[in-house]
Amino acid sequence: MLALHNMDMRKPTVRRAKDQNCYAWLSRLARRLFVISLSGIFISQAAYAVTLRATGGGNIVALLHPFSSLPQGVINPHAMIHDMLFYVSTDGTLEPGLALSAEPTSDTTWQINLRPNVRYSNGRAFTAHAVVKTIEYLKSDAARRYVISAETRSIKSVRAIDDVTVEVETFVPDVLLPRRFGTIIMPEPWLYEELGPDAFSMAPIGTGSYVVEDWRLDAQRPLLKGNQDSWRPPVEIDTVDIRIVKDAPSQVQALLSGLVDVGYNFGIVEIDALREQGFRIVTKPGGQVASLALANRDPTSPFADQRVRQALNYAVDKQAIADIIMMGTTTAAGQAGLPGMAGYNPNISPYPYDPERARALLADAGYGSGLSFQAEVLITGILEAPTMYQKVAQDLAAVGVSMELNPLQGQQWIRKYFTGDWGDADAISATWNAASYWDVIRAIEIFSCKKTGAFFCEPDLMPMIDASHGMFDPEERSRTLQDLSQRMHDLAPALFLVHIVDVIAASDRLGELPFRHKQLAVDKLRMAR
Repeated sequence: MLALHNMDMRKPTVRRAKDQNCYAWLSRLARRLFVISLSGIFISQAAYAVTLRATGGGNIVALLHPFSSLPQGVINPHAMIHDMLFYVSTDGTLEPGLALSAEPTSDTTWQINLRPNVRYSNGRAFTAHAVVKTIEYLKSDAARRYVISAETRSIKSVRAIDDVTVEVETFVPDVLLPRRFGTIIMPEPWLYEELGPDAFSMAPIGTGSYVVEDWRLDAQRPLLKGNQDSWRPPVEIDTVDIRIVKDAPSQVQALLSGLVDVGYNFGIVEIDALREQGFRIVTKPGGQVASLALANRDPTSPFADQRVRQALNYAVDKQAIADIIMMGTTTAAGQAGLPGMAGYNPNISPYPYDPERARALLADAGYGSGLSFQAEVLITGILEAPTMYQKVAQDLAAVGVSMELNPLQGQQWIRKYFTGDWGDADAISATWNAASYWDVIRAIEIFSCKKTGAFFCEPDLMPMIDASHGMFDPEERSRTLQDLSQRMHDLAPALFLVHIVDVIAASDRLGELPFRHKQLAVDKLRMAR
């Protein structure tokens, strides 16, 4: 019995040993599986850590402050760091951003419905109170020096109904209000107030897909990192390394040498060389028309006469500029907007090249023996601008009009443009810029009495311009804007030239290029497969 008893006692011992061995084996297996799983995570993360190398022109210091300029350019850090309530696509559609919808509740009241559960990159919630604080700041005296503050001029008051609902009251009916919000960046307003504009600009906080790792001001190379907590996290591009260069040849060299994957605003003449090296060339409408503005405020000026202004338009071969100088990347222009914009009039054709008609109009206006004038033109931005204006001068000379060309640097042009004080100049280069709203009224207002420092004023147009802002019926407003486009074409407050386009070069490392308004939507970008 004892033996049996002892035997029975040994069986459990053997089972426990087998169980312990089994547990040890399972434990080792679990550890191996954990290591394999962890390695998979690291591999996945390593595969995700993709850097986009981009280049753009300008100066990074000028880009630091979020309210100092409209978010322009194909590669723009603020468009990656911050968001706006709405975006306007280049087919004219108003697309949701931080706001999902905007509904007029009366002629002068709007309800803005915000996207819920959005946070800034510092963890603070984005709510209606943030919108109110931002708009109230932009309407204050402290923000009056910033370009974006002008976009709030129609707003009388703004209040938060709840965390995701904002009510905006305007002084007068303003059908463009949602599109104005498409120009206003929404940085973290409490931190902005705490740090002040300069300190905040060095470490900006937004709701966008990226955060600033380092502006690297000395090297002009901002470095952005992906924000996985954003409401629109990057799908693949984790790091954005931007080289800011001052001239187009440097951008082209950066592309050809393989230092960057994407660039824009280089010379049109470089397109063939880039194509030969395997770069994909993409053109996007810029929403602007290049022109030479002609002032009518001085009654003694030749340009106070509509016939003279029209004569200059007939005298210049704009199609040759588009086909030869711009190498077919663009088209001749004859009105404020372009197809897809509210108010674009498909029945308007550019002024044809007709030197004989130009001479006849000049003679009819009393300038049969010719005239002379001085033009000051911006020579930065469009690399082909000097050649274009030389062609304009050559064509005008052929009909007896002598144009003295004087170049302007950026700050000189800005002062003349915004003050309306042109000094000795009779004309300056100016764009019909409807890009921000994708609506011709913005460009038309630039060439009207409404502009601060107006250089061209036709009082008869003002009732129609003002009335268009209160037209909530799209068809009625479209007809009105098309009529305005026709009137502006006929009045010829500028020598219309060509449509401005954005030309982008992308390496074969990149997949399809997605866009949000005019900016490359880096958060949606994937590498080529």
